[in-house]
Amino acid sequence: MIPDRTYVRPVAPENDTSSDAPLQSSKALRQGSGFNRLNFRIVAHYMQPGKIIPLQFDDTMPIGIETIPIDNRYVLESQSLTSPHRASFFCVLWFIEGTPTHMIDFIPITIKPGSFLFVGKNRLQFFDQHTHFKAKVLLFTDTFFSITVSDNNFLTRTSLFNQYDNNKYCLLEESNTLKEFWNLIEQQEQTVLDSYKPLILRNHLANFLLQAEREAGLITNKATVSDNHLEVFFNFKDLLEKHFKEQQSVAFYIEQLNLSGKALARVTQRLSGQTPKQLINERLLLEAKRLLIYNNEAGKSIGYSLGFTDPTNFIKFFRKHTGKSPTAFRKFHHPSDGQ
Repeated sequence: MIPDRTYVRPVAPENDTSSDAPLQSSKALRQGSGFNRLNFRIVAHYMQPGKIIPLQFDDTMPIGIETIPIDNRYVLESQSLTSPHRASFFCVLWFIEGTPTHMIDFIPITIKPGSFLFVGKNRLQFFDQHTHFKAKVLLFTDTFFSITVSDNNFLTRTSLFNQYDNNKYCLLEESNTLKEFWNLIEQQEQTVLDSYKPLILRNHLANFLLQAEREAGLITNKATVSDNHLEVFFNFKDLLEKHFKEQQSVAFYIEQLNLSGKALARVTQRLSGQTPKQLINERLLLEAKRLLIYNNEAGKSIGYSLGFTDPTNFIKFFRKHTGKSPTAFRKFHHPSDGQ
């Protein structure tokens, strides 16, 4: 299946030869820090507070992969897609027509026709409901893809779906090769189910993802970053994803990883340009923002759910990192609610 390697990484910037400089994204990884705030406000206007909808893959499907044609009408007619949702599977969107604005974790992405957008598992999405578009969606589960350890390592490390911070995403222009692999997946979906079908589909999917990595420029460079450093970084990120709500101390993570604080800091600074504590705060802040915008629970309750025992501490934390109180942040994104 997937070659026996445990990571891929963006190429280092040409104008920085320092071995201690944090790795940067390749041309295919778009930064979210400079997003168009007007687009954000327009899209956010339609994201009324409510529960974040969790999407699960259909258990009645015999194979954990599916392609679906969608457009803005399909989105409007689907209850699960007209609200912000978080999918427990991986998603590749192939936009064929239109220029919608797609939201991923507060990043408004202006789409051009003929592009592939890669969305990792458990990232928050919101479809543009007011701009005409036609697209296809490729959905697959990690259970379907990951037969071997190297398969799982690829899926949890590839920068197609996993970036070093939450403000990047992978958007690729379509190519004839990527379209050919996609078409092979669709063709195989139409065949009769037998023992060969899941194996062939998995191979087509693996080839599609590997080709996407090649075209994105996500090239492995062991001379720049050691296997051990990458393994430490992703193990830390995995632990953080599991425990960020109840464990905000760096001491917990270095104990779990059996590392010194300095050793972990060297790794995170090298790969992301941030300290372990900054990454912990960033993950906590992202979840707080998600809940404040897409959930109508009181700020106090949200603070409790994120491990803050005192609402005042949650307010101080949020204000320190955003310049706004939780209430002001929510009002800014939903001014008509009067909350």
